Amino acid sequence: MNNTYRIGHQYSDAGKIGAGDEFMDWLNTIVENNTKGVGIGNAGGIRTKRYASKALQKDLDDLPAALILTTTRFSQKHHNPWEDIVDYTTGQISYWGDAKFKERTKLHNDFKGNRILEKVHDAVLLKKYDSIPPILHFTRTKKGYVQFSGLCVLEKLEITWYEDKGLPIKNFRAHLNILDIEEVPLDWIHSRTCSEVSNDKDLLAPKVWTDYLKGNTRKLFLWRKLIRGTAEQIPDPRSDDAEILDQVYRLTPEEFERFCTSLLQELSKESGIQHNIEATRLVKDGGLDFFGKLIFPSPLHYEISFKGQAKRYKSTNSVGPTDISRLVARLQRGEYGIFITTSYYTKTAQEEIFADNYPVRLFSGLDIVLFLRVLGLISGRSKIRPEWLNNAVMLNSEIF
Repeated sequence: MNNTYRIGHQYSDAGKIGAGDEFMDWLNTIVENNTKGVGIGNAGGIRTKRYASKALQKDLDDLPAALILTTTRFSQKHHNPWEDIVDYTTGQISYWGDAKFKERTKLHNDFKGNRILEKVHDAVLLKKYDSIPPILHFTRTKKGYVQFSGLCVLEKLEITWYEDKGLPIKNFRAHLNILDIEEVPLDWIHSRTCSEVSNDKDLLAPKVWTDYLKGNTRKLFLWRKLIRGTAEQIPDPRSDDAEILDQVYRLTPEEFERFCTSLLQELSKESGIQHNIEATRLVKDGGLDFFGKLIFPSPLHYEISFKGQAKRYKSTNSVGPTDISRLVARLQRGEYGIFITTSYYTKTAQEEIFADNYPVRLFSGLDIVLFLRVLGLISGRSKIRPEWLNNAVMLNSEIF
């Protein structure tokens, strides 16, 4: 069997082992004296592929031969409160565990999938590379198909709060690194599954995996185009993302300025970098909407000053070179500029930034939605958390 999974390609998922299935069937390992083989199960976003040898399974701290993770991107009958993020430009995936507001006696680490993630994380912290399983991540973009996201390793695991059906619940959020390999050979996965001793399980492993086992993580990085088209800056008008952005657009211009300041505050919390961000007063603000500093802790102890503008435009109203020039003109030496809009930037505006090497970062409507999702500020599929949004746009919220 020479099947491989290739990043970005779709594969059929019939939900059962059989001819034509390229998910469960391809991942089912035929083992001598085992008529059923060793599969991955037919349900759940977190699935394990265990070793055929129970002795080896025990020797490796009961960790699986491989971990299979799936993210669903289309409407389904089963409730899913979590929103995963796959970002090829940074080579990372933000993946939620399987805790749900279901049984009051269950804690976040009582759910089967979360217990597996916790055990893998323990092995990573203890540098038990021999026990750590490779992770294959897939995204369900439509019924009956999965798209391969890549071969991954767990970087860190955090515990954080999220909202499930309007109720708070703790859950794990796994940060995965996508390894720099285009195709993953399934012969390697099957070979791991059938291994009798630990030393044999990675004989067919790709070099990027053996490098990881030696402490060298080679992440995939997708070079993003410098100039983005309109469709890359604003969401599809029929999507959940468009509904989220519409809630932001319905704010008044003054509320949107405070919204942007609050969003930057949340991003600073997420990164762990200290911050001092202030919204300008609504009069005599010199054309600026917010300013502040990002402070890197010791031993760097480095400060980055910035000034910013926020423009609440319709998705059909673009931001042009004139808007950008006003911000650039107000920057002093050593300062950076941040421009945030609910709309998009023209090709000319973007070219001016890169051609003149201006220290300005442009954030579009789609970027705003991504920030809200990454920060866990979306309730359900398309509603900004009302308590956060109300606090973000309070009239007296001038200093954060």
